[in-house]
Amino acid sequence: MYEKVEAIVISNLKYSDNSLIVKCFTKTLGTRSYLQQGILSVKKNSQTIALFQPFTLLELVATHKSNGSLGHIKEAKVTTPYLTLHTDIYKSTVSLFLSEVCAHICTSEAPDIELFNYLEEKLIYLDRNNFSANFHLKFLLDLSKYLGFYPDDSDSYLPFFSLEEGHFTTTENNTAVISGNALSLFKTLLETDYPTLNQIRTNKNERNALLYLLLKYYEWHFPNFKKIKSLEVLQVLF
Repeated sequence: MYEKVEAIVISNLKYSDNSLIVKCFTKTLGTRSYLQQGILSVKKNSQTIALFQPFTLLELVATHKSNGSLGHIKEAKVTTPYLTLHTDIYKSTVSLFLSEVCAHICTSEAPDIELFNYLEEKLIYLDRNNFSANFHLKFLLDLSKYLGFYPDDSDSYLPFFSLEEGHFTTTENNTAVISGNALSLFKTLLETDYPTLNQIRTNKNERNALLYLLLKYYEWHFPNFKKIKSLEVLQVLF
């Protein structure tokens, strides 16, 4: 039975010579995967691979099976066309990185409408506004709120932030902590909203240092969070 759902493409994987497995995070059915047979064929097809690039916002008419079985997409149309996300080199690099993060965290078939709305809202924001080199850092921080481990900032005057415990502390214990310039940027991002991200004065080294620690934070608190392959590309670019 076909159902209509809103979806965010998370990833795609070539399957055989002309088919594609598309992983989507749907608004009402959680994460689902679909086998699109023949989509890579040179013959004319009503759907194109361009529809299934990571973070494309779609409305699908598709079959949905439980227990990780592959569904089938009968119809797909873009709900919000991007203007710059896939043409601006900085935005597309950030998009690639964040879609890989989401591929690791969007794994459940249980619906999470709040998380879906957050992803949709921020992707549209990234597309429609001037780029900020701090966007991905703020995105990761806010994303942790929907995953259940947003930093406890009640004692933000303290000199360290414990990655393991998720709060500010007075001591640098045996586990990893955020400190120094990275801590200053961390605190600023906690207090800053997206429209003012470009006002934060920082540099490439400080951003990369904090990014490394934020990914460690995810490793501490999200089960089976894996290494991000696109991290190196992001760090080289900015």
